[in-house]
Amino acid sequence: MRTFCKVVLVMMVCLLSNTGAVSAVDKQVEAFSHLKIRNFSKALDCFSAALKQHPKSWMLMQSIGNCHMELGHYDAAISELQKSIEVGGLHASQCNNLAAVYQRLGQPKKALSWLRLACSLDPQKTSDPMMVAAIKKLEDPVNNPTGSTTAPDYCASLVSIRSWRKNDLPLKVYIRRNPQIPAFYEEYASVVKDSLHQWCAATEGAVSYKIVDTKEAANLICDYTDRRELIDSAHELGIEASTESRVRMDANSIDWANIVVLVKDSPDATTFRSRAFLTKSCLHELGHALGMHGHSPSSQDMMFSAASVVGTPLLSQRDKNTIRRMYK
Repeated sequence: MRTFCKVVLVMMVCLLSNTGAVSAVDKQVEAFSHLKIRNFSKALDCFSAALKQHPKSWMLMQSIGNCHMELGHYDAAISELQKSIEVGGLHASQCNNLAAVYQRLGQPKKALSWLRLACSLDPQKTSDPMMVAAIKKLEDPVNNPTGSTTAPDYCASLVSIRSWRKNDLPLKVYIRRNPQIPAFYEEYASVVKDSLHQWCAATEGAVSYKIVDTKEAANLICDYTDRRELIDSAHELGIEASTESRVRMDANSIDWANIVVLVKDSPDATTFRSRAFLTKSCLHELGHALGMHGHSPSSQDMMFSAASVVGTPLLSQRDKNTIRRMYK
């Protein structure tokens, strides 16, 4: 769900140009240049500066809300988007953006309601393939975990559970070096090992791993990339297509798995994602690779459907109890 687009930029520039606000236009052009490289903090500053000159611009409020969302400031994002509605009336784009915020928060029912409202405001969206796919994803039981958020574990909330066979353990892990970004290999390998250690420790010895030197010798391959087009994370709602987990099933068990983690927002990005965020992504995908099909309904658990840029990258007690129960 794309929250910024050239059409919005053109509309905003035209509206402000008609009032002679050249500096506000300049600030928006600068803001969109920052968005292209995903520098949301700088973009937020530019949009905010433009809003001071045009305090009644609902489009600027919408863009500010989107920046807050990308920065993980979800309460601020909702507040700004609601202000946008109060000032400019209700538009389909605002509904799309609020749906995106609630996706990040792991609240698929609210997200679905906003998308359906967007379709009622703009009936053409009902035939938009991206909208149809977004609604279908939100309706998927995998992304709508039920069950208690206070139970000792969340096994009942998962769609299905398939564990590794004892004769396939320890896991043979191959951490593949990306030739386009070889300098990040050591950091990524460290993140993978830390994440594996947490899950294995939680099983109290039932699951273990060893690092192998070739992919042929591996049954768990861990990749990293800076190219979004190489990532397919359709099963996730809030991880912004940053990870992928592919598991091949044999009977009711797993015999091979591959995870891919997006470590930079793009090849042109100047910085890598934080170690804390990468560890959360890795822990989450390894949870799937270890046999959890579905998600926890609690935002306190690593297997919650939405990733957070805040908080400590450690398994919760419920995460530990769930994996322990799977492999007892």
